[in-house]
Amino acid sequence: MPATFVAASSRAIVVIGMHRSGTSAVARGLAALGVDLGNNFLDAQPENPTGYWEDRGIVELNERVLKALGLRWDDFAPIGAGRFSGWRMWRLRRETIRYLRRWFGSQPLWGFKDPRTIRLLPFWLPVLRQARVQDAYLLVIRNPASVAASLYARQAITVDAAQRLWLSYAVPFLAALDAKPLVVVDYDILMSDPRGQLERIARKLELPAATTPQVDSFVSDFLDAKLRHSVFSTKAIDSSTETGRLTRKAYGLLRDVAEDRRLIDAAFWRQWREIQDATGRT
Repeated sequence: MPATFVAASSRAIVVIGMHRSGTSAVARGLAALGVDLGNNFLDAQPENPTGYWEDRGIVELNERVLKALGLRWDDFAPIGAGRFSGWRMWRLRRETIRYLRRWFGSQPLWGFKDPRTIRLLPFWLPVLRQARVQDAYLLVIRNPASVAASLYARQAITVDAAQRLWLSYAVPFLAALDAKPLVVVDYDILMSDPRGQLERIARKLELPAATTPQVDSFVSDFLDAKLRHSVFSTKAIDSSTETGRLTRKAYGLLRDVAEDRRLIDAAFWRQWREIQDATGRT
């Protein structure tokens, strides 16, 4: 059964998704819908001139968690769930809870975005639970062929490595959200119909209606089609390897959800866990 909302004094919308997938644009859209993202953002960079909309403190905490795991953002090595236990992780969780309470604790509706979060869900789920936050998730996807093209242009990452990285972000821990409110948004659909997608997000997450001047500004002033350098079909995903076939299958399943062609239900999670098991064997 789909997750339902319960009364809570603090509600967070967590934007998750692979790097170079449009998470920044979706986060900015959430802000237009009245979700408080704070004001301690990372500076804009040439590869993301409209800003990342990432809270500096949360990014730093995620980097420290990755470092504790012996990983960087571009490592696709699997992470066993057991590695999120122990004294060092406990201390990082306590520090993260204090940070959230300090910067967002007084806000009834807030959120944050950092692509590293989906890779670190076993860390974040107990943090939000212990902070007594009612958490919902907005998964942003983009065709992995576009993600691979972007990663190659910026970091010279090969297609095979980009697919492995995409899988390492999207697949391993997503099923941990099977009891949480979860909405999937495709970046290309957002760019084609921004107002419609904001209305869809607002409806599914029970946010204020997408009819404010902030939404008008997001649609007319913020989004810039020139910043989207590639658009591919699902068939463009290289499926000549098992990694590529799993990438195409996982993205296709999520794309169906983003197009409202299927629900996130028990059947969805059964298929997703099959992909998860297969990914663990590659």
